[in-house]
Amino acid sequence: MKYLKYILLFFVCLSFSSCLTSGLEDLPSYEDADVKAFTFEYRWMIKEGESEKLRVQKMDTDVKIDVDNMTVTCTITVPAANGAFTREVRDKVALSNLNAYCTISTAATITPVGDTPVLGKIGDFSKSDMQYEVVAADGKTKKIWKLIIGGFNK
Repeated sequence: MKYLKYILLFFVCLSFSSCLTSGLEDLPSYEDADVKAFTFEYRWMIKEGESEKLRVQKMDTDVKIDVDNMTVTCTITVPAANGAFTREVRDKVALSNLNAYCTISTAATITPVGDTPVLGKIGDFSKSDMQYEVVAADGKTKKIWKLIIGGFNK
């Protein structure tokens, strides 16, 4: 019985090790540094009992991406009031208090240039010169994309 435990322990330890140390194929590094989509949302808190709850309303966004000139032009429309997104909350929506997200090329990274708002945080998108640097997965390909707010409709 004692030997059986040691034999089982040996096989368990052996199963956690890997024999593959070489001969792996190199996977390609993506060279794309493109913006694929852009979305905006408005966030606010509502009182629910003794606590507060975060609410999110996605903005209707018409996005035009010009790959040749590396520009993203967005026309943002605030949706009609409905449910928790009341007229009072809707009236507070402005370019200066929106949250933005974008989809970029596979495994690429994106960072704001200068005082451009950070994506994923509430920022001021009323600025005229907003730029984002997208770095491809290969770490070599870099593109500066300009974000243009072509319209804001309430």
